[in-house]
Amino acid sequence: MKTPLCLLLVCLLALSTVVRAQQPQQQTEPPTTDVLRISTELVQTDVMVFDKQGRFVDGLKKEDFEVRADGQPVEVNLFDRVVAGSPREEAQVQAARGLAKATAFRGSLRGRSIIFFIDDMHLSAPSVEKTRRAILQFIENDMGPLDQVAIASATGQIGFLQQFSDNKAVLRAAIARLNHRSFVIEDVEQIKMTEYNALRISQGDKDTLDYYTTELLKATNYSIRGGGAAPQSAPGGSMPGQQQGGRPAAGMSRQQAEGLVKGRANIMLKQSTTVTNGTLSTLESLMRSSSQLPGRKLVFLISDGFYLVDRTSGANDWVRRITDAAIRAGVVIYSLDARGLTNTGVDATSNRSDPTGRLARGNIGELAASQDGLNALAEDTGGRALFNSDTFNDAMKRAVRETSNYYLLAWKPASEEQKGGKFKRVEVSVKGRPELSVRLPRGYLEPDAAANANTARNEKTSASSKSEALKPAEADFRDALTAFAPKRGIPTLLSTSYLDTPNNGTVLTTSVQVASGALSYGADGKQPAAVDIAGVVLNDQGKPAASFKTRLNVNPRAADPAALDTASVIYNYKAPLKPGLYQVRVAARDDRSGRVGSSMQWIEVPDLAQKRLTLSSLLIGGQLIGSADKKQDAAQIQFSVDHRFQRSSHLGFWIFIYNAQLNAQGAPDVAAQVQIFRDGQSIVTTPQRKLSMAGMTDMARIPYGGDFALSGLPPGRYILQITITDRIANSSAQQRTSFDVE
Repeated sequence: MKTPLCLLLVCLLALSTVVRAQQPQQQTEPPTTDVLRISTELVQTDVMVFDKQGRFVDGLKKEDFEVRADGQPVEVNLFDRVVAGSPREEAQVQAARGLAKATAFRGSLRGRSIIFFIDDMHLSAPSVEKTRRAILQFIENDMGPLDQVAIASATGQIGFLQQFSDNKAVLRAAIARLNHRSFVIEDVEQIKMTEYNALRISQGDKDTLDYYTTELLKATNYSIRGGGAAPQSAPGGSMPGQQQGGRPAAGMSRQQAEGLVKGRANIMLKQSTTVTNGTLSTLESLMRSSSQLPGRKLVFLISDGFYLVDRTSGANDWVRRITDAAIRAGVVIYSLDARGLTNTGVDATSNRSDPTGRLARGNIGELAASQDGLNALAEDTGGRALFNSDTFNDAMKRAVRETSNYYLLAWKPASEEQKGGKFKRVEVSVKGRPELSVRLPRGYLEPDAAANANTARNEKTSASSKSEALKPAEADFRDALTAFAPKRGIPTLLSTSYLDTPNNGTVLTTSVQVASGALSYGADGKQPAAVDIAGVVLNDQGKPAASFKTRLNVNPRAADPAALDTASVIYNYKAPLKPGLYQVRVAARDDRSGRVGSSMQWIEVPDLAQKRLTLSSLLIGGQLIGSADKKQDAAQIQFSVDHRFQRSSHLGFWIFIYNAQLNAQGAPDVAAQVQIFRDGQSIVTTPQRKLSMAGMTDMARIPYGGDFALSGLPPGRYILQITITDRIANSSAQQRTSFDVE
């Protein structure tokens, strides 16, 4: 990079609004929300096909598939072969749903979307620790550079960090919040009853009921001959078999004892149902929220298992609703039993006297029953239940591999079938290939017309209340800045970086890039556009640390129409921040059309006071923006926000080194290495090169920069990694960032 160091330092601290070449664009309608509406749009089914060796079967065509809904054949209207996380996936899914394609920056890639849903309502302490280790190992070793990962729990104990992120520091912090919380349902009686015992009694199992009835009679009945034994208190504090005047009787009858045992079982099941419904409710909410994200999502459901008490809880309805929500959101669930290798023998009687084997017979199937819910949720969404294994990470790798490729089939349901909320079962097979295994979601729920009308009415009333309380622009910004997923009405990109400055300490720079071609320039396309930009910086507890709002006026300019999709306006905001994790949320709103775009990003601001070798953010693509009067001190550098570069260009980068140790002469000894990765493989690696300190005066902030031609790199997504080694301290630090070559 040719920019003088003194000018670079000045420019880094003086970033302001930068407007790129802009073009007027004909006003377009806002894109439709990315939600499958089965009553009016195509029904979409994701299908995975495997051979006997478990390998994905490629090369199949539309005519190879036979699709049935509730046993009736349906005509496939759309067919495609999809790679999860690919640039084309969103467009393919939108086409299947009959939705308009959302305007987006060219070359944007997403990667895979992976959710770890931890059922901490049903996890033992050892299982919690095992789960933490497994997810950490996945993040450190198996998470791709483009992957978005979210860690969620049934109790919500992860809090604000329960969000998608590609930042491993955020994910590590989320895992650190996962602690054991005991929700074990325990019996208070001397002869303990387990949840499964209670379930079997409610299901009419005579062996289990007979065992607890006999044990209760032994504990409470007494002989009246020969003076007998002193009466004992029955459950609840009453004295069984006691007549008026205090004269003892013959004790409770067997019928009374059975009634008490059934009552105990019902109380336990009510408590168990409350806990299980908490898990299922949170999971359903997560499925519905994830529908706002494009493409397929893989959910790992990790639990020690739970019981579905359908008679009193409507458990099957819960499973169907979750399955339906998952299908609409493009979610595939893989269930993992955190207990791992489990002894299938009966453990419930290990400390009990059961000479007749009644309880042992009643407990047959206990493990399978606790896994029924996990199995149903996986199988019904097209995933798998992975049980009886202590190798969590092998199972995770297998699930990621299996769900990375799929076929997309879509069809319109017959109009006469669109009546009420009936569950429609879907079956797909490959014609003439019975040896192939076809995995897909089991079905979907058709919406009830009355329910839809009520929902629309409630949404309209809610929207009316919001508009009365807030002005439209304020309501739009509030919704965009608090939304689960980014809004896409206007393509809006975000880049965050931090630098340590002599006067202000660590300063966070938030750069917002808005596609100016998506703004409204009036009916004739020649009027100035106005875009409002707002943002908030939140700490790891979700509390505001900084915020901003501004308006940019954008004039239409005549230029090459081919540059329409690259025209943009950039706004930079700086805020000094304390060390910690932060999430930056930004939103842009076109004043004339009211369309809104948003983006969010996590960043970790390091604590330099710990005196460890630390690097600033890696800044790439700096462009020197000159002033109108050509004065050098008025110039500034704008670094790339979208990280997109032409093959004919060069990519320049800068980074600052903090806390390098000094030798006796007051000089550091640091070396740098540059690497470029694609698809996890290193394609460029330079040797370590010692940095020259000639002319350096501020050893607390050592700059390092360079540039290289992109002509030798094929189009695609790359990772640039800079490794700095402090030879005196024998330590190293890395920073990396992605960039696209077009």
